[in-house]
Amino acid sequence: MKWVRPQINNLHPYIPGKQVTGKVVKLNANENPYPPSLGAIAVLSEINTDNLRLYPDAIAVNLRKVAANIFDVDDDQIVIGNGSDDVLTMIIRTFLDVGDSISVVDPTYTLYETLAEIQGARTEIYPLNNDYSLPDSFFQTECKVIFLPNPNAQTGTLFPTEQIERLCGNNNSVVVIDEAYTDFSGVSSIPLIKKYDNLIVLRTVSKSYSLAGIRVGFGISNKNFISAMMKVKDSYNVNAVSQLIAAEAIIDRKQFNWNIGKIIETREWFSKSLSDLGWKVTPSAANFILVEPVKDSPEAVKEKLEAAGILIRHFNTPRLKNKLRISIGTDEQMKNLLKVIT
Repeated sequence: MKWVRPQINNLHPYIPGKQVTGKVVKLNANENPYPPSLGAIAVLSEINTDNLRLYPDAIAVNLRKVAANIFDVDDDQIVIGNGSDDVLTMIIRTFLDVGDSISVVDPTYTLYETLAEIQGARTEIYPLNNDYSLPDSFFQTECKVIFLPNPNAQTGTLFPTEQIERLCGNNNSVVVIDEAYTDFSGVSSIPLIKKYDNLIVLRTVSKSYSLAGIRVGFGISNKNFISAMMKVKDSYNVNAVSQLIAAEAIIDRKQFNWNIGKIIETREWFSKSLSDLGWKVTPSAANFILVEPVKDSPEAVKEKLEAAGILIRHFNTPRLKNKLRISIGTDEQMKNLLKVIT
């Protein structure tokens, strides 16, 4: 297509989990099965609809204040995005020129590579060890930006804090720790921001707050990095309704703590149940598990579950072709899944 940039013609876009309507159980996109905070729900009924004709707060002042209190940082250490994917785009725009490179592991969240390619940057891929731990070579990278989800996006494995610090000790790179799932691990790199001025941490309301639909994410870093990222973000990038809902949701720590505790409880007994059936289960610190079926092929298991109205995820990639990723749903949903596969 002659009018389109070569990078776009050659681009392999990010493919999300299947989105469907109807009576299905979606355990394929790591969405939370429980309702969001009652306070967040109430916001919808209390919105002054006349305000919808006005533009939203361009820099989300109130939401930044609320988030700063939750994350124990200053207001000007936070940028709000239309989901954390939007913050990833800000990072790419801010730090990468054409010809620069990023470092990622494999397997991982593939959007990092897609965004870099759009910018005209290259991606260096470092395969994880067989146990999905970080290889020594990853700590020697000379790339401009390092992207690492913690827990990891496709495996659920948690990388130790001392390894995050080791990455941050590489002064040649901006280190981006994507903590989309970290609320289910109890570990965060946010405190390290006070120690390392090349660290950016991402958070989201999608998973642990049951608000994937409103698309709100946070970039947390030093004030200079955040100021630079503010310059490149889209104007009015987070709508007014999402700002109000997100602020109310993250204030409600009682609902947050219950939600996290319930997901972890279900994750642990469901993981043990699959292990007892002989399946290989990768230890997870996220709201999903990566598993290898004991008898049938992953494709066959996936088809069997879809026929029963249950969606899970199969990544047909070299490192994951024998695996399935299953999001943690309610106890009833997970028990029904076990009935189908046994």
